[in-house]
Amino acid sequence: MISAGRVDDLAVMLVLLALAALFAVLVRTRPQIGLVAYIASIGLVPIWIGVQVGMFVGAATAVGIGVLVALLPGSRIRWTVWDGVLGFALAVVVVSWVGGYASLGDAYATTTGWLVPYLVGRVLVARLGSRAVAVCITLVFLVVAVLVVVEVVTGDNLFVRLAMGNPLYTQWSGIRMRGGLPRAEGAFGHAIPLGASLALVVPFVWSSRLPAWLRTITFVLIGVAAVVTYSRIGMLSTALALVLCVVGLGAWATRAFRAWAAVALVVGAALTTPTAMAVFAEAGDEASGSAEYRADLWSLLPSVGVLGRSTAAYSDASGTGGWGSFRSIDNAVLMTALSYGGFVAGLLVLLGVAALVGFVRGPRTPGLTAVVAILPSLTSVAFITQFSTFFWFVAGVAVAQTAAAGGADPPVEGDVEPARGVADHPRAVGVAP
Repeated sequence: MISAGRVDDLAVMLVLLALAALFAVLVRTRPQIGLVAYIASIGLVPIWIGVQVGMFVGAATAVGIGVLVALLPGSRIRWTVWDGVLGFALAVVVVSWVGGYASLGDAYATTTGWLVPYLVGRVLVARLGSRAVAVCITLVFLVVAVLVVVEVVTGDNLFVRLAMGNPLYTQWSGIRMRGGLPRAEGAFGHAIPLGASLALVVPFVWSSRLPAWLRTITFVLIGVAAVVTYSRIGMLSTALALVLCVVGLGAWATRAFRAWAAVALVVGAALTTPTAMAVFAEAGDEASGSAEYRADLWSLLPSVGVLGRSTAAYSDASGTGGWGSFRSIDNAVLMTALSYGGFVAGLLVLLGVAALVGFVRGPRTPGLTAVVAILPSLTSVAFITQFSTFFWFVAGVAVAQTAAAGGADPPVEGDVEPARGVADHPRAVGVAP
């Protein structure tokens, strides 16, 4: 006899499947719905919002799978060596799980946290083009930045009110402090992934087809949002992203807009640096201790094996764990090595070096610029909350744009009508008109 609880679970599952099928049909008909839903699920939905179906399925993962089901067939993606290297790295993780060197959770995390967003980025650029992706990212994160400013002014994070009875809410819903002031977190559960994600947005704002005044306002709000995270990673990465746009994405904006962006960078730095420095000075030992902690993390490197989890990993009676004497690892490169082995981490470092070389040699695209801007920070921020999803999505966009570029960046025709995105380039391959 089936219990009432099992019947309720089955009913909920059927409803979720029906909604998923409806979403896939809508996205198949209008891919723009999938683009907006996916970016919004990253920037405006906390990591703890989701359903437990054996494994926890977060909002971004659910939307991403729906987008892939609807749009991946027939997308005519032009596969590259970059895809092959990442695919090989993920295959190693799966083989490690099969061989007992990694857990099912590790394999699930790489599949949903790396592969799904990466493929979504590849597919959406192929179906909609670079312009549409850039505009959507710009507008969604304009809302994110506005909500961050509201959070700072009111002292109230609206997303924390979206309580759910799961461990992720317990882990990420608290507001952290620095220098006696609350750090802005938005929907990202922590100031650091919010700041790093804002940095990823900058090249897309730069290259979007939106009017110059709206892009300028967005830059200002993103800069303010990055500062009030009181995260050195977020502030420096956002500034670096804008610098790389000025020097590397010239064909994506007019000379006048580039000049205004440079002025905004200098003026913004002059206005915000004193506030940031005052907060860090007030934080005192906290801020310096944070830097020392990140340096001490490298002491775990000798415990890294070729495949699978580090020998320093442990789990206590409460179900939580850590690595050696550390409860958390704010370092994406090291965390990857500790979780999946030095071989997988080495492949990702190889991809990072290739991205840097690609940026230097050209053609330079918004996605590639965003990845290069955040590379230095990957030793100070882990793949946590939505930053992981957004990073791998942007990586997919970068590969799609690079594969479609076919040569030098296109010329700029005007400020409101900037250069065509590489996915809209006449020599682009595998892109829907």
